[in-house]
Amino acid sequence: MTASHTFAALLAEEKPEVITPLDLGEGSPELVEIMPEIYYQQNKQAGAFPPLDDTIIWWNNIDWDLQRERARAGVNNCGLVLAVIGTKLNDLGLWLSKV
Repeated sequence: MTASHTFAALLAEEKPEVITPLDLGEGSPELVEIMPEIYYQQNKQAGAFPPLDDTIIWWNNIDWDLQRERARAGVNNCGLVLAVIGTKLNDLGLWLSKV
């Protein structure tokens, strides 16, 4: 048997069609009827149905004292960079005035 005959034999074999959640679409009623275990497993892993609940929980879990410290440190670093740039720009102006 040649390779082409083997490939043709593979194509000719009857295989049962497997229906996946992607075939039916997520949340479709057919998915609940045909494969309830997959439907409920997907919904269990999805978390809260409205993303608003997840957002509220995430917002309430933020450590605002830590965020305030980080913001102050960031503003302090920006101020330091501006001060150094200002000093160097002043030095450049003095040097240019002497040239």
